[in-house]
Amino acid sequence: MAANPKVNLKKDYVMHLEATYRVSAPDHDHVKIEAVPQELADPNVKPDREETAKYGTGEANLDSKLETLRLTTARTRMDGIQAWVEDPDSAYYINQGRGSGNQNERLKPPSNEELERLIAIGAGTQGIHTVIEPVDLDMYRSFIPAPLEMPEKPLVGVSLLDMNQSGMKLNRFQEGRFTIKVLCPDGLESWMCLSTPVPFLHHTREGVIWGWPKYVADSITYTRGKDAARAAFMYQGEERYSLEFTAGPVQDEEYLKSFGKIEGGNTVTWHWIQGGAVCTRQGRGPGIDTGAQPPKILDWQAGQVKVHMRQTDPWAALIPEDSVTDGWYQKWIGGGGGDSYWVKLATVGGLPAEE
Repeated sequence: MAANPKVNLKKDYVMHLEATYRVSAPDHDHVKIEAVPQELADPNVKPDREETAKYGTGEANLDSKLETLRLTTARTRMDGIQAWVEDPDSAYYINQGRGSGNQNERLKPPSNEELERLIAIGAGTQGIHTVIEPVDLDMYRSFIPAPLEMPEKPLVGVSLLDMNQSGMKLNRFQEGRFTIKVLCPDGLESWMCLSTPVPFLHHTREGVIWGWPKYVADSITYTRGKDAARAAFMYQGEERYSLEFTAGPVQDEEYLKSFGKIEGGNTVTWHWIQGGAVCTRQGRGPGIDTGAQPPKILDWQAGQVKVHMRQTDPWAALIPEDSVTDGWYQKWIGGGGGDSYWVKLATVGGLPAEE
């Protein structure tokens, strides 16, 4: 969670988060295509803080190196998840395979000094959020695959997250989440994403591997004013998804606060395996998340949120067109600590045929 105070988050910069391919072809019969240079393919190779602080300052070669190292780290993390998903004898995936109590160093609680430094440079994640009762329960039910079931109280969660938790340019991105609440086979409720726009192919690959329906938006804009905020996702030349927040009175502020950032890490996803899929839940369960520090809320406002969805999208009819409901804006920095916890709920197909 530590950050370099010299980072200027307000300065414009260009990101190249897709791999740059080098193609060497001396003739038609010989070709070599290199996405990740060998010296950067080792996940143990890390940039130092001074290099990271220079990201986005105009050094193209350094930017490319840092982005490739980030890609390598993410690729290794995805490999671990995929290996766990494909192992029929492993039901849990705790702290990326390290086991309970062995958290990643970067996820441990920041010191008071580090926290003050993060706040001073504008770090933290901010978002617009609302929850909406579905208008079509049959359609709602049609999006829930077995063995998941309808929850006691169906809800649609809509949000936009502007993620910059660590105060590093390289880690900043936006993510839209259109989710529905579901009931898991073990009796716990969770949230399942139906649509998740993101800004880069890099984030899309990560999401698809762990079962999130991510896609690359043409562009994402996010604006925060004193008592308002707006986020919009353009796709194929039109506004596909937007949220507009205006501060004001709400019916039940404590009810809204109980959702945190709606799903709060409690999500259920489907992971592709050869010939089938594995349903997993991340983040919540009996005795889980003990020891995690609560997030530090830097800003929270209640108000109304207008949600616009492209009406040709199949999930758009779950809520009224251009719905306006009670919602909230918040900015926070995660407290860190606690265990990252994944559990398998079901496997559909993908198992060897019986003799």
